[in-house]
Amino acid sequence: MSAPISLRHKHSSINFQNVDLLTQTHTLCLYLRAVLLAPLSRLPSFPSLPLPFFPRQYLMAPHSVPVLEDDVLHQLLTDLPPALISLAIPGFLMYLSLWAFAKRWRVVFVVLSVPTLVGFWVSGLVAPVRCAALKALLRFTVAAGTMKLLDVHALSLKSSFPSYSAGSPPRPSIMALILLTELRLESFTPNPIRHTPTPKFPPGTSTSFRESFYSEPVQLIVHLALFAILQVSPQFLWVKALGILFTIWILWTSCQLVLRYKTSPPLFGPIWRADSLAGFWVETWHNAFASPCLNLTYTPVFFILTKLGSPRAFARATAVVSGFGLMAWFHVYALEPLLSQEGKWRIGVFFIGNGIFTVVEVAIWGKKRHWLRALIAWAIELSLSSWAVAAIEVADGVLAADWRGLCRVPSAGR
Repeated sequence: MSAPISLRHKHSSINFQNVDLLTQTHTLCLYLRAVLLAPLSRLPSFPSLPLPFFPRQYLMAPHSVPVLEDDVLHQLLTDLPPALISLAIPGFLMYLSLWAFAKRWRVVFVVLSVPTLVGFWVSGLVAPVRCAALKALLRFTVAAGTMKLLDVHALSLKSSFPSYSAGSPPRPSIMALILLTELRLESFTPNPIRHTPTPKFPPGTSTSFRESFYSEPVQLIVHLALFAILQVSPQFLWVKALGILFTIWILWTSCQLVLRYKTSPPLFGPIWRADSLAGFWVETWHNAFASPCLNLTYTPVFFILTKLGSPRAFARATAVVSGFGLMAWFHVYALEPLLSQEGKWRIGVFFIGNGIFTVVEVAIWGKKRHWLRALIAWAIELSLSSWAVAAIEVADGVLAADWRGLCRVPSAGR
């Protein structure tokens, strides 16, 4: 028998000793309900029941702030189970809603989507996760799942959902799993995946050589080498900014190589090939969230502005910036546990600024490629990213990183 552990709140309290898992889960739900609904009504106290498996640091009064452990691995292992549990329910509901969509049960699809979205957003509030990095990952999943489900709704409302083109349509249970896991809708046509021609650099080489050179495994090695050079270079702000770009490129590409289909096109283009802002965001950077940006912001904003009589050029430019605005919200929300107020503000401005400068660049240069355009684009990109990085706690290289600080909340002064 373990010693009783108390879980107290000003409107409820629970004492826990050994009982079965079902009772423990039920009691925890009652406690969370009491905490969440306390502002609305005074709820009665609940009986004494045990919860010995639940970490002691979570069984404190909600207003107390426990000290994070220096052992990051242990902290992650402690926080990961409740994070996964908090996402399991809305994740399963999302699968059921997509299954109903695949079955063409539109009313059921809409009805199930409501608790799915509520479950995603409540999970970020009730999950007892203290590690800042894991909180950010949890928020990333919540935001991505929300955009994914709303994107399917937007496409279905327009009766323009892409057709399955990877063979014979699978049964609804498999179709729902495909819809749940494919960010780029690779098994459907049309989809937001770009199909850029193989660059002609280096000149004088065969097509087969260039195709091999620009393949994801080879480019991963190239970017790892460039990343290593950045790590041993003086850590100016623009070097740190480039290091972050390369880190994201390497991590996402590594995951892509493990999870991709055999026929999947590259997720990124080579960073070192970017020669314009438009080219960077359309051809170089990943387009995993291109579909939500198109269907949730660009298309409705363009439609509304043109209906109101705005010039098409103005409507298109505003719609492009609105897409960057959605990505600004996405990154600010996801990274909130890791950023100070100033950092969140600068991340938002970084994306909005990229949208504005991209619109201006296209208005001036169109589709013309020129070395001056590339120089200006990189000057703007590095200036914006360096300004944003200045408000973020970024280590002077990987070797100097404080990995134990991954779970700590950023200081208020930064």
